[in-house]
Amino acid sequence: MKFRSKCGPLGLKEGEPLDRPSREFAAGVLFIALYVVVSAAGEVFAASYFQQANVWVTLLFCFGIVSITFNILARREGIGAKVTKSSILAFASLNCVTAISWVGLFIGLKYAEPAIVVTFMVALGPTATAWLNALIRRQGRPPKSDIAASVLIAAVGVYMVWIAASGNAGIEWGSRSSFGIFLAIAAGLSLSLTNILVKLLFDRGLSGRQVLAHRFYGAILLLLALSDPSSILREISQHWLAIIMIALSTIIVPLLLVQEGIRRVEPFTANMVLSTAPVITFLFQYFDSRIVPSLYTFVGNVLITAVAVANVYLQYRRSA
Repeated sequence: MKFRSKCGPLGLKEGEPLDRPSREFAAGVLFIALYVVVSAAGEVFAASYFQQANVWVTLLFCFGIVSITFNILARREGIGAKVTKSSILAFASLNCVTAISWVGLFIGLKYAEPAIVVTFMVALGPTATAWLNALIRRQGRPPKSDIAASVLIAAVGVYMVWIAASGNAGIEWGSRSSFGIFLAIAAGLSLSLTNILVKLLFDRGLSGRQVLAHRFYGAILLLLALSDPSSILREISQHWLAIIMIALSTIIVPLLLVQEGIRRVEPFTANMVLSTAPVITFLFQYFDSRIVPSLYTFVGNVLITAVAVANVYLQYRRSA
């Protein structure tokens, strides 16, 4: 049996057993933290690439690769990627919100500062998740600490709106920036519902790879409608390597990580760890020469991260 060290970071006594629920919680937080780092790097790269690329064709090819990859992985589990009748409605809803959240994220990255786009997504997520989780999974009113953290993160999100509108962000404000932020807000609301639907499917016995195999059809159909067929072959032939890199760094690898995390923790905890993404994204922005470092953005990112880390600590204490 494993034991926690004396006076560990969580304030637990020497010799206290590391029980299975606590190990599962720690592993879940680690997987989601790795997701944050990998996806932040990929999103900054994608934001730079999208300035001169055909976004719709790029995303269409990316999601095609993603869907094929996860269907292959699901079938390698030996049980196939079957969907029962009771899960059809949940999967249909998941496809809709997945399309909104991912397409909204990528278009937002093209027009606005990545660290602010990510902030809008994760700032809205915990606030919506706290109540949607209680409504959809019928778990009762959230704990007071979860509600307080939601309010604080939403308040920082409002502060970030002011940063962008007042011209204090890393990218100059304009009509395209406001459009990008609007899409980021829509993506953030969709993301909170996505996490709950994924958890609901897990509760019904489906594996992470089964869920991933069937969640991107809606995005592919949307992008087929938005793409110019005459430019598909040209875009792929000229930029196939960059497209594959975006698919791997922003979707495939991060989703494998975050799905393992979501399986082990509750949706609100997942959103709290995801709330650290803005400050990580801000640091990766130093590799993008078109973005001017903004102290205002950094302060907002740090505030959200501080609230997130504090609430994850409280979540861990409750699960121990």
